[in-house]
Amino acid sequence: MHETANDDGELWRRLDWNDVRIFLAVAETGSLNAAARILGMTQPTISRRMEDLEYRLGARLFERSSRGVTMTVAGDRVRDLASSMAHFGDSIVRSVGGSDKSLSGRVRVAAPDGLAGFILMPQLATFQMANPEIDLAIDCGLWHESPLEGETDLTLTMSETCPADMVSVPIATLHYALFASSDYLKLYGTPTSMADAATHRWVRHPSHKEQLNTWSPKAIALGELAGQHFASNSSATTLMAIKHGAGVGSMPTFVLDFEPSLVMLDLGATSHPVLYLRYRRASENQGRVRRVREWITSVFDAADRPWFREEFIHPRDFARLRASEARRKAEVG
Repeated sequence: MHETANDDGELWRRLDWNDVRIFLAVAETGSLNAAARILGMTQPTISRRMEDLEYRLGARLFERSSRGVTMTVAGDRVRDLASSMAHFGDSIVRSVGGSDKSLSGRVRVAAPDGLAGFILMPQLATFQMANPEIDLAIDCGLWHESPLEGETDLTLTMSETCPADMVSVPIATLHYALFASSDYLKLYGTPTSMADAATHRWVRHPSHKEQLNTWSPKAIALGELAGQHFASNSSATTLMAIKHGAGVGSMPTFVLDFEPSLVMLDLGATSHPVLYLRYRRASENQGRVRRVREWITSVFDAADRPWFREEFIHPRDFARLRASEARRKAEVG
């Protein structure tokens, strides 16, 4: 690649801190896909931004392969310098952070479509009434050719890898179990064991591979034995497929709060991944970002919604625990 800058001053003017931040995420995770997940961006966008950065620097920073990316010599040098930039950026934030108290303007959130659609959206109108000047945008990453404009301020993710310049806060535990529709079970019978479930028609979501350490051994074995009769990367699509009898699938227990017609199989939980809320340190004290962060955290409050507790709560206990919490709040209030 050829040198595109005539001197260091010109090169500096061509650098974009957001590209440097993306570069650090790719360097730390060793994967464009992993960097995209933790930054709440799409893989094509990450790839394009890195190609642009390489062009502006006049040097190849990564060697790409099917296994991910490896750093070149130039990439290693840039990573060291970029880490220093991040360190100085944190110092600036600590020195002047909190100066932007405005509760107006755009806040962009990246979130899986299931959590955005089924958990956040029922609470959106209440948030809007309390914060009429905040322009909220939620990118679910399903339309790679038409991403929402702007840098991501907040990300909901189950990826455990986090860039150094971001704050990562666990806000909920999602408890997964096997579900089917009553019509499906009447037609094909109810599985009585994990081995029996492996013989049924299956509905799969490809994201069910994060935090494998939280999966039960039987669930992992089931995933290896079961076939695949339908798959989608949309949580809404997989939910509707299971609801309308396409097969058995793994979903979080909170699904019964808004789709009580579904049947949770009495085979125990399959996994318990932690959900993280992430944001850049530079935006930690921005008023509008903080307000959205507080709202999202309240939506996942495990006191009001026991299915988000760290310990597994069986759905049959949801109503009792919610009623108990409501009584407690009434007594305190």
